Amino acid sequence: MKRLEQASFVVGLLLLGWFIYRIGPERVGLNLAELGWGFVLIFGLQAIPIVLNTLSWRLMLAPGSSVPLTAMARMLIAGEAVNAVSPVALVGGELVRISLLSKRIPAQEAVPSVALAAMAQCCAQILFVLSGLPIAITFVQSAPIRVGLVALSAALAVLLGGLLFLVRSAAAHGWIERTIGRSSWLRAISLRVPPTWRDAIPRSLRVLRERPGHFGLSVGASLLVWQMGVVETFLILRFLRAPSGPVQAYGIEVLAVAIEGVLFFVPAKMGTQEGGKILIFLAAGLDPAKGLALGLVRRIRELAWAAVGLGVLGAIQRRKSPISPPDGLPAQSA
Repeated sequence: MKRLEQASFVVGLLLLGWFIYRIGPERVGLNLAELGWGFVLIFGLQAIPIVLNTLSWRLMLAPGSSVPLTAMARMLIAGEAVNAVSPVALVGGELVRISLLSKRIPAQEAVPSVALAAMAQCCAQILFVLSGLPIAITFVQSAPIRVGLVALSAALAVLLGGLLFLVRSAAAHGWIERTIGRSSWLRAISLRVPPTWRDAIPRSLRVLRERPGHFGLSVGASLLVWQMGVVETFLILRFLRAPSGPVQAYGIEVLAVAIEGVLFFVPAKMGTQEGGKILIFLAAGLDPAKGLALGLVRRIRELAWAAVGLGVLGAIQRRKSPISPPDGLPAQSA
């Protein structure tokens, strides 16, 4: 997996350079210059998803956990910063969040909360894509792509159904635990995992069984985050003077999220964020240069917030001991 991450990051970086070369650096620069002071609005707008993601995560904490929302927001920003700048780590930010949260509550509670928040985000992502694909299909000109989107909708519906069944079914929880216990291969893997992390699965399943309502609210908060991506896309395209309305912005964002979801294994979404939007604009008969500009604005915004997050992480480390994940997992550096 590590080799795949490294190779995909290098390929994505090369593709990004090729995209810029093909469209032309001067044209790319002119498109980005059109954004102007609008970037301040785009940067500030990200505060809303940060609050919503923090609330989604907070809902997955054990009852009675007295961790301030502001403290969790700082942990979230720090973790997302690591994910945004790390070229070889898919879950580095999640490990940072677990490590920081473990300094305030037991690691046995911190690990499941981060895992369940990620699961809620995944469910919300599927719901967002499913809700928007009918809109996206209408302005995609290629018939084979439309057929592929229908097939993707079916696959996502099955996946979402499986996740919701897992959330609601105590029998499914027991089946998972029995399967792990009976499989010598899975047992061998579990014995190599530190106890705190090995117990994360049964603890997470127990939380889902005991508090399905909290999980539903967490999914709802995450779904609002994905919807905020539509607002951001619409505003960026307006600043770039690209001919698109709210409905088209919705379809573009849905397709972009679907592509990035399929290529989840690429660290920092290198190349996939920009290349995906170029493909979407080509499929919709729009100017691919505007698609590249949209992807680059998103990346610049992510890097700007990553700078904030790394500053927050540095401040936390100066006040407290350096990050050291529980039970001997390797430390994550910023």
